[in-house]
Amino acid sequence: MFSALYVGFHAATAASGPEHLGRDIAATMCRTPVDNVADDLGQMPAVVTVERGPLQAGDRVIGQTWQFILSGGRRMTLQRIAPREKLRGVRAELTDTQGRPEFFFAFDHGCALRLARALRYGQGGYALELVHLDASLRSNGAREPVNPPVPPGVHQDGVRVALVDSGVNYLLPDILSALARGADGRLIGYDFWDLDDRPFDAHNPRSAFVIQRHGTRTAALVVKEAPLARIVPYRYPRPAMERMRDLVLHAARHEIRIAAIPMGSNRAAEWRAFAEAAAAHPGILFIASAGNNGRNIDRYPVYPAALDLDNLITVTSADDYARPADRVNWGPVAVDLLVPAERRITLDFDGSNRQVSGSSYAVSRIAALAARLLAENPALSTAALKTAIFRRARDAGLRDYVRVGYLPDPLADTARIIRGSAVTLSDRGPAAGDVNLKLDLAVLEGSGWVRDEVQSMVRSTADILVQCGISLVRATLHPLHTPPYLMDFHAGTADTLIKAAKLANPAVFLVRGTAMEIGFDGEAFGRANTATRPWLRDTVWLAADTSDTGIALAHELFHVLTDSGEHSADEGNLMRESTHAAHTALSESQCRRARETGLRHGLLSSTAHTRK
Repeated sequence: MFSALYVGFHAATAASGPEHLGRDIAATMCRTPVDNVADDLGQMPAVVTVERGPLQAGDRVIGQTWQFILSGGRRMTLQRIAPREKLRGVRAELTDTQGRPEFFFAFDHGCALRLARALRYGQGGYALELVHLDASLRSNGAREPVNPPVPPGVHQDGVRVALVDSGVNYLLPDILSALARGADGRLIGYDFWDLDDRPFDAHNPRSAFVIQRHGTRTAALVVKEAPLARIVPYRYPRPAMERMRDLVLHAARHEIRIAAIPMGSNRAAEWRAFAEAAAAHPGILFIASAGNNGRNIDRYPVYPAALDLDNLITVTSADDYARPADRVNWGPVAVDLLVPAERRITLDFDGSNRQVSGSSYAVSRIAALAARLLAENPALSTAALKTAIFRRARDAGLRDYVRVGYLPDPLADTARIIRGSAVTLSDRGPAAGDVNLKLDLAVLEGSGWVRDEVQSMVRSTADILVQCGISLVRATLHPLHTPPYLMDFHAGTADTLIKAAKLANPAVFLVRGTAMEIGFDGEAFGRANTATRPWLRDTVWLAADTSDTGIALAHELFHVLTDSGEHSADEGNLMRESTHAAHTALSESQCRRARETGLRHGLLSSTAHTRK
């Protein structure tokens, strides 16, 4: 039966091309019972079965695979994916007469064509583009460059940063303009996977037709945060990891001081050559990703992150609480730094903006910081550069996760914050017999806050707090001009603002919005909720679109004064979970706790001990 089908397919090939033959054979084999596949293949005219064997994922058999030759010299690989003998789909790959991948087909469990792609080649045999096909095997308009030549360019001064990843899309203007080149204008990077001078972004270990893109994103974030960085793209040598020795030697010959490695694997043997070469070149600072497996790499190592090298920094991504983010790795011995690397905006392979998260982007951020520090002081040794980075970290009870600490704001050295002239909003002087509160407020210029509205907010807050015997005796507004990235509240970047503002606590920061994953119009930080973020202690943050601002400020201040996140269920109480114009009352017990805790923490003063 199959022979007759094959004859029909073969007759149609001249008119429709080998892609139709390959698709139709794969579709028929998808529907053929697995026990009959080998017999049917054997009956096909001008077809020689090359190999038949189990299809495995790790140690698990998940199906069967066949390789056979079609008439004319084309080779076809067919995979039936059927774990526990339940068909999940079929994949087929067709190569041309020179053995180059030509067409790819993927069928779902119902044998419907799910994916069809073709590779097109240019002069020299280089694959130039991946063409996405529709069900009739015509282009659907989607095309991806695959391995194009590097466009010409010129040498530019800057700090060379090696990026060991899947390559970069150097067709994008932002990437192209940041490439490191020699005096002759030639690209310094190299593709150690394909062994050519085209380190184009492509991670395709299983198929040339299913390509993952990663290096463009990591490179673009380095360039975004360190405009003087000159990227040296290295496509890592997955087929032969011993080539990592040659990669390190290449970097050393080109006087590269910083090498970012936002990748890794579980196999120590794969990284032996790298470890030896890296140790032999102490002049290069390597920055490695801890990985994204959600595990302690001290117990279950990832390499090169877990290597014991003096010239290695291992980093992971932090969440909004200065702890390891969801799914990333950590290790109190192997991992040095927690870095805010969640929800970062960078360039994707196609040039669009993309939000990214994970330890790979912690590598980019620290590599960018290292590049800026080296640009400022090129004479820094590797040890001094490493120390300069570590000095920016905070050790805030994080030794269960990382060795050094949390680096709140990798861009802090770039932040130019200008303090305006302070404005007194109110000055009533101490009220006899009352507990006094002096309030400093920082307003970020351009954030949307208006001074008259701030003054009205402060009056409303004072009217609410006075029921507890707390007199707001002075309120001072401090204008701050900041870079755009500081306009929205984030636990990490708040450290930079707090240092620059130098306000007395409790301090209020009036910002544009929030950059937290779970964002609120208002946030309050006392002592109890800042164990890993002590710089936030005794501060309040309000976004410009906050409603009922006077009540909102009183509500958040009360959290700080009581050092408690508790809310009240009492009708009309200020501390109900949601603020409202009708919610302003406070009980005697609430007031007592605010006065006692506020005085104990130095946030309030009695008449006899008014703060200066």
